[in-house]
Amino acid sequence: MNNADIKKAPGRPVKDKEVAKMELLDSATKLFSTKGFEETSLREIALDANVNMALVKYHFGSKLDLWKEVISKLSHKVLQTNDFTLEDVNDASDMRVLLVELFDKLVDMSFQHREFSLFIINETVQQGERFDHLFARLIKPFHEQNYPFIVKGIELGVLADQHPEELIVMLLSSVAYQQATPHVMRNFTDITKDEEKWKQVIKHSLKVNFIK
Repeated sequence: MNNADIKKAPGRPVKDKEVAKMELLDSATKLFSTKGFEETSLREIALDANVNMALVKYHFGSKLDLWKEVISKLSHKVLQTNDFTLEDVNDASDMRVLLVELFDKLVDMSFQHREFSLFIINETVQQGERFDHLFARLIKPFHEQNYPFIVKGIELGVLADQHPEELIVMLLSSVAYQQATPHVMRNFTDITKDEEKWKQVIKHSLKVNFIK
């Protein structure tokens, strides 16, 4: 038997490097958000993505750099939620309509990107380099994007007179907590079994509790 007759043993398929990079990011997002940074290994991420381990270091260098890239990519998705403008707001009625749509989009985003909620809940407990990156790339931009609408809503009396930053944190935490810990809600009600119905319940609660 010559060398041409010898078949290679099956192994990982060779992938385009950019395809491999995206699949690594998807796997890293899933594993970092559900298992946490410390409990997730680069080998586990590579295995989940079905990508050669060497490509992890080729694309990202270290586990922390990969985690940071995950947050940056997620931030880009999340910040597309708010595409509103205050230019067309002339009175309280216009502001109320805008805030209802803004809150609805916030809830929709939390269902579409549950990893956003998981990172917010899991990574803000302790301060450090990961929190600093999460704050700079995700939390602060989210705050800056929504702040003008909250302030205007308070000025027009659509939202109760209160500290705007406190309201933004309350909105963020209330939506994130439900998505990150659905098992808490399941102990009280079976509404979480119907995702669309649960989504509408959260939207309604935000409106009746925050918008006049």
